[in-house]
Amino acid sequence: MKILHLHIGTHKTATTSLQVFCQENGNVLEKKGYCYPLMPFGYPGISEARNGHFLIGKILDEKGEISHKNEEKMFWEGMKQANKLFQKYDHVVLSDEGIWLSMDYNRTSLWKVLQEESEKRGFKIHVIVYLKRQDKYLQSVWNQRIKAKRRIQETFEEFVKTIQVPLWLDYYQKLKRMAEIIGKENITVRRFEPNRFIGGSIYADFLEGIGLSLTEEYQISAGVRNEGLYGNTLEMKRILNGVSLIKDNDVQEFMKQSLEACSKISAMNYPSTLLSGDETKEFLDHYRMENRKVAQEFLHEQGTELFDETIEDLPQWEKDNPCMTDDVIRFFGTVGMDLFLRQKELERRIKTMEQKLKVQERKTSNIIQNLHYLKHPFQAIRWFINNRKTGKNRKL
Repeated sequence: MKILHLHIGTHKTATTSLQVFCQENGNVLEKKGYCYPLMPFGYPGISEARNGHFLIGKILDEKGEISHKNEEKMFWEGMKQANKLFQKYDHVVLSDEGIWLSMDYNRTSLWKVLQEESEKRGFKIHVIVYLKRQDKYLQSVWNQRIKAKRRIQETFEEFVKTIQVPLWLDYYQKLKRMAEIIGKENITVRRFEPNRFIGGSIYADFLEGIGLSLTEEYQISAGVRNEGLYGNTLEMKRILNGVSLIKDNDVQEFMKQSLEACSKISAMNYPSTLLSGDETKEFLDHYRMENRKVAQEFLHEQGTELFDETIEDLPQWEKDNPCMTDDVIRFFGTVGMDLFLRQKELERRIKTMEQKLKVQERKTSNIIQNLHYLKHPFQAIRWFINNRKTGKNRKL
């Protein structure tokens, strides 16, 4: 049976790491009958490793307005590519963390369309989704919005008031809507809690979810794929999002990298959370019954909680915290030192180019001097031929 595996997030559940892992181990997957394709088209600002983005991707026309016609065209072009791959592979794997939210906003008919296509083309749909405890998930989404989007300046409190919380956090109702179309048996739910990962790692856990095992054949690159910003560095990025120059992609990337360089130190010096202990408890109490249904119906566990509900004993983040001044100094120091090193490297390159230019000027001067002694066209031809053979400038 041909299977289309859809990894749909959620946000900040190591999705980028899994996407890059699949991309880097494409050859290993292919040997096992699996394909993680890189689509022949792309979206601005979206990594090619997010190969399932065509399912939900937004496309703007020349006027900067959303073009539903082009979005539809790209969707079916992507499905055409997937169907073509089924001629060679039994399993095609697509991934995009935005699907979890888009299915309730701009792609409300996604599962119906995919199910109809699967019945028509003779493949099965299998969804794998990682769920994060609601309070942590909400903070992660806001964190990502501030970090990745150039002009978002909303505070966490403003963000919570403007979103449709039930569509985001009522996991059971979202899974139920999916199951009514593609079948509960075709949905694999995983907790994003490292101590519960099968095989002790997200990679082993994910592979098991799509029917494989992590072996020595697979390569895992070192390093964090999508590091977040924490505490004071996140607040600095939120404020910088209001500066007009941030709209430039290069400026945006430079600011992010500089803040990321300071983020871990900031988190270590001032560990905090965006929600108070009482607010966290309220979140957990509100979703506990629905979460238990997820554990029972999708994980086949009776009488267990979906998540570890331990509340960390951390203070709620405050803007006038005692570490803010140190973090601001550290950030601007990092920016200044980075710019200094870049300038130093440019000066080195300029000096090297000047030296090469002087050598070239001497060579050109020698050629001009030699040409000055040439009195006949045939002598010029003879001189060039001899000069080319010997590699030397000779006077006639």
